[in-house]
Amino acid sequence: MMSLLMYICVIAYVGFVLFMVSGLFKHTELDVRSYDRLPNVSVVIAARNEEDHISNLINDLIVQEYPLDKLEVIIVNDRSADMTLSILNEASDNYAFIKIISIDKLSKEMTPKKNALSKGIKSAVGEIIVLTDADCRVGKLWVSSMAYSVMNQNSITIGFSEISSENNSLFNRYQRVDFLSIIIANAGFSGWGFFWSGTGQNLAFHKSDFEKIGGFEKVSNRISGDDMYLVQSISKIKTGYVQIDPNSFVKTSPMDSLNSFFDQRVRWSSNAKLNFYNEPLFFSFLLITLSYNLLILISFLIGSSWVGLISFKLLLDGIIIFLGGKLFNRKMDLIAYCLWGILQPIYIPIIGIWGIRGKFNWKP
Repeated sequence: MMSLLMYICVIAYVGFVLFMVSGLFKHTELDVRSYDRLPNVSVVIAARNEEDHISNLINDLIVQEYPLDKLEVIIVNDRSADMTLSILNEASDNYAFIKIISIDKLSKEMTPKKNALSKGIKSAVGEIIVLTDADCRVGKLWVSSMAYSVMNQNSITIGFSEISSENNSLFNRYQRVDFLSIIIANAGFSGWGFFWSGTGQNLAFHKSDFEKIGGFEKVSNRISGDDMYLVQSISKIKTGYVQIDPNSFVKTSPMDSLNSFFDQRVRWSSNAKLNFYNEPLFFSFLLITLSYNLLILISFLIGSSWVGLISFKLLLDGIIIFLGGKLFNRKMDLIAYCLWGILQPIYIPIIGIWGIRGKFNWKP
C-alpha cells in the first residue's frame, strides 16, 4: 500500500512540475508602445503601524515617472497606534497627489485589511488601481509598467515581488527562496491560463472590474486571501497577465523572526481549503505537494527509501526555481535552496495543517 501511494504521489508531482515548467516558457515581455491617452491611476495602500517602513515607500512614490495630474496615492491608515498617521499627514501636506484616509475603529461588516482596501479603492478616482503593501519598495517606473500592462492586456496584472536582499543572513536567504518558489509556481500555472493567486504587494486592475465582482463582499469575513480572491475573480471575467518587466518588480521586507515567518505562511495556507470548490486543480496541486512531503517524512520515520524521494524532489524543484529564476532574472542561491528543500518535508505539513486549523496570529 505504501509503495502504491508513493508511486501515485511521485507521478502526480512530476506531472504538475512538467505543467509548471512548460508554462514558464509561455510568458513574453510586452512590446512598449505609446498611448494617445494615459490612464488615471490610483495607488492604494493599507497601512497599520508601519512607521518603520512607510516613509521609504512614500519616497519611492513621489519620484514615479508618471504624470502627476494622472496619479493619486491613497494610503489608508488602519487604526495605527504608532507614528504612521503623523508621517502620512506630513506627506499629504507636502504632496497634493497623496491622500490619506483614516479608520478609527473595526468594521462590523468586513475584516480589517479588506475594509481598508475597500475604502481606498472606493474613493479612488483612477480608472486603474495599483496595489502594494506599506513595507514594500518600488522603482521609478513601477506605476507606468503596471498600468501599461493593464491597458495593453485588458486584464488583472500580477506583478513580481521578492524578499529584499539587504540582510544576507541564512534565515532571510531561506525566505527569499521560499517566496520565490511561490511566485514561480504561480507564473508556471499562469502560463497555461490558470490564474490562481498573486501577491497584494504588486497587483493592478481596472477599478470597474473590482466593482463588477462586488469588491470583497463575498469574502468579507476572511482575514487574509484578498489578493488570491482578486486574481481568481477578475481573471474569470477577463483574463490575467504576469508582468515580467523588471521595472514593475517590487521588494518587500523579510520576516524578522521565526514566529512571524511561521504566522505569515500559516495565514497564507489558511486559504487553501477555499480552493476545494473554487479552484479544484489548484487544490489538487496543493494536496499533492503536501502528500509528497508527508510521504518523505513518514518514509524517514519508518526507515524506508526517503533519501531517493527527497533527492528526486530536490532535483525537480531545483529545475523549476532555476528556470523561473531565469524568467525573472534571478539567480539561484544553492545553499539556501538546499536548506529549503531539506526542510520542506517538515515545514509543508506543519504549515498546511496549522493553516487548515486557522492557527495564526496577525494584526488585530
